Amino acid sequence: MKRFLTVIFLFISFSGISQVTVSVKPSDTILCHRDSITFTAYIDTTGTGALTYQWMKNGVKLPGETDSIFKIQHVTERDTAFYQCIVIFISTPETYTDTSNNGHLRMHPKLKLDTLYRYNPLGCLGECKGQFKALALGGTPYSDYPPYIYDWNAGHSQDTIVFGLCPRFLDYPLTIMDSVGCTLDTTYFVDYLKSPKVDFTLLPKDTVYLTNPNIQVEFPDSMKKYIANWTWDFGDDIKVPNVNPCTHTYSKTGQFPVQLSFTDLNGCDTTIMAQLTVKVAELKIPNVFTPNGDGINDDFVVEIKGESKDVDYRLAYLSNSFVVFDRWGKKVFSQNNYQSGDWDGANLSDGTYFYILKCIGQFGDDVFRGSVAILRSAP
Repeated sequence: MKRFLTVIFLFISFSGISQVTVSVKPSDTILCHRDSITFTAYIDTTGTGALTYQWMKNGVKLPGETDSIFKIQHVTERDTAFYQCIVIFISTPETYTDTSNNGHLRMHPKLKLDTLYRYNPLGCLGECKGQFKALALGGTPYSDYPPYIYDWNAGHSQDTIVFGLCPRFLDYPLTIMDSVGCTLDTTYFVDYLKSPKVDFTLLPKDTVYLTNPNIQVEFPDSMKKYIANWTWDFGDDIKVPNVNPCTHTYSKTGQFPVQLSFTDLNGCDTTIMAQLTVKVAELKIPNVFTPNGDGINDDFVVEIKGESKDVDYRLAYLSNSFVVFDRWGKKVFSQNNYQSGDWDGANLSDGTYFYILKCIGQFGDDVFRGSVAILRSAP
């Protein structure tokens, strides 16, 4: 009976002892270059207490790696090694330590880009004639030809050569894959022959009126040495080749794309464009003005309806004449090519006056007759 009691006592004492064991997963893995991996320490403990972790690489402590997981982003050859985790379990008053199994990290042979180059002459911007060739080395090649798969992301080829590429302003991606699925990503740029930077002026700038629908277009003479020939297209079925500067008259209203198309010395064609509006002018003519020097409505101002006050109404016509009479028919003011605001009433007395504004147009004249009151003082 005494021996039985002793056995029971030893069992109870042993079952109360704290313990810790740690294992690391994955235990053996092989990755491609630039892949990522996470090692995890799995803990089995009895009892209660605090845990601390320390990761090791080939038996050497890794500074700062004191969590239950250890991550490696973008694996390289320098990361291939054996990794372990040391766990310390503090269960007062005792401290227990365990070292995990090895987590073995290996890497497939690194895939390398040996060459990547364009092997045809440059074409023009609008031509899809780009051709590229690439050659990869390393990795784990396929046993047959081709040893690698080339994904040019242009839909033309999975071989070392790609063709029919269009120039663009962003790089094309290229992915090369070996037989175990490891990939190498890079980019390439489809360049093109640069055309000379040519711009042209359009006068008036963007709007003309049917009563004066004449424009002039011109590019700098200094650009002629870079271009072989050119054509002006005025958007109304009229085209004029190899004239600079060039004038044109519109016969109807509307929106017209004015284009300059030219061929440069490399044989590349370029077209640049400006938008022109041709419309009918409507004048806004006052029936009263107050030339009292207060800066408000002091002059006889003529404007084009819908345009800002800065737009000279004379642009809408070839020329004009302006005459003002008093109530007895005496001429008190006249001016050819009247500029808005030129008449301020001079020394005329307050009262009603009569005007004739004759505007000469391309296809006919507009004559405006009316009365205007001069009021220098408030009624």
